[in-house]
Amino acid sequence: MQPDLRLVPKPALHVSARLCGMVGLLRMNNDELSRHVSEMAARNPLLDFTPAGRGGQDAYDAPVVAAEDSLYAHVLSAISVAFDDPSQLRVAHAFAEALEPSGWLGQPVASIAEHAGVTVQQAEAVLTRLQDFEPTGLFARDLANCLRLQLIENGDWDEAAAAVIAHLGVMLEGGADALTDATGLAPGVVADKLAAIRACNPKPGAAFQRDDPSLRRRPDIIVRKEARGWQIELDRSTLPSFDLVRTGKAADPMLAKLRRDARWLVNAVRLRNQMTLDVARTVIGHQVGFLERGTLGLKPLRRRDVAERLGVHESTVGRVATGLLVQTPVQMLELTRFFSRALGRKRGRHASRRKLKTLLRDMIANEDPDSPLTDQALAGMLSRREAKVSRRTVAKYRQALGIKGAPARAGCRASIGATTNV
Repeated sequence: MQPDLRLVPKPALHVSARLCGMVGLLRMNNDELSRHVSEMAARNPLLDFTPAGRGGQDAYDAPVVAAEDSLYAHVLSAISVAFDDPSQLRVAHAFAEALEPSGWLGQPVASIAEHAGVTVQQAEAVLTRLQDFEPTGLFARDLANCLRLQLIENGDWDEAAAAVIAHLGVMLEGGADALTDATGLAPGVVADKLAAIRACNPKPGAAFQRDDPSLRRRPDIIVRKEARGWQIELDRSTLPSFDLVRTGKAADPMLAKLRRDARWLVNAVRLRNQMTLDVARTVIGHQVGFLERGTLGLKPLRRRDVAERLGVHESTVGRVATGLLVQTPVQMLELTRFFSRALGRKRGRHASRRKLKTLLRDMIANEDPDSPLTDQALAGMLSRREAKVSRRTVAKYRQALGIKGAPARAGCRASIGATTNV
């Protein structure tokens, strides 16, 4: 049997290096873009590059405040009240920038002092005041320091507590008996100190609903309310400034290639910036109610909806939106927070899931504590007010909000906070 040799055409997508480069630019926030262009300029002498900046060497701006329920916003607010001296304020903000989501410092005090341009002794003096902030344990150097601050406040700190904390690591292998041997304390004393330690919060920063380290950088998009309406612009202070170096006709092939690469990068970054602005204006323009009324003004919006309006692929919208930060007049948040999936339908319109969660939380917060609303009753109220939802959906959202069922809520309405993150 003779082999059948035939050419069969098949569709294929050829992805060039420059197409990959363009996709990569779309995924970058302003800070990442600035670093990328800086690296390219270092390798290409035909790129005239000026780093993004907000002033001279002596200029100092307070950090941009993030969402009001974040750890970072909490400490910035407390710092603004606790410190009046500009030099101490600078050091306090340096400590705030070093905070981890746990509430501990992510850098040694010496490094923070160097970054702030002060001595270690000056930094220590500011840190002592910062560690008085609530909740106790914020700005701790490590776990041991965090527990120590809380034990001192609770009146449980003494030499025995110090010995137990210093040898906590031995419990991982040998348990309480090994801890007793390591400290030389009586078993009853060790048990008492362990009970006091267990009453402490090892991660006081985790009590805050939202905190994303990315929110500590400058925003990519600025949103302002003006007389002519909402204005949405790129934050130019975080974008690099660069252009082509003018030269004569390049006879050298290598110089010609450098010129082509430089020209492509200039054009690609301009396209990236325009696409970023188009996506941001489309998304935020659709969610003006969210800017004015919060979650209750949020409309359903999918990436597909934005892609159809702009005439691009859905994946392009996803690449651009992910990681972008938006500074509104009230708070800073991710652009992805403006998206919300639809649920239910009433009078020809859908409701967003996040809006339904907010309504559900408010209904429970305002219920009669002696006669809590059942999931079935809540489903009926939501269906009449906003969109048709089932009892099972209400139960799922209630559990996601950390709210107990009606029987467990009877007589304990105070346990339902009005700050639940949705």
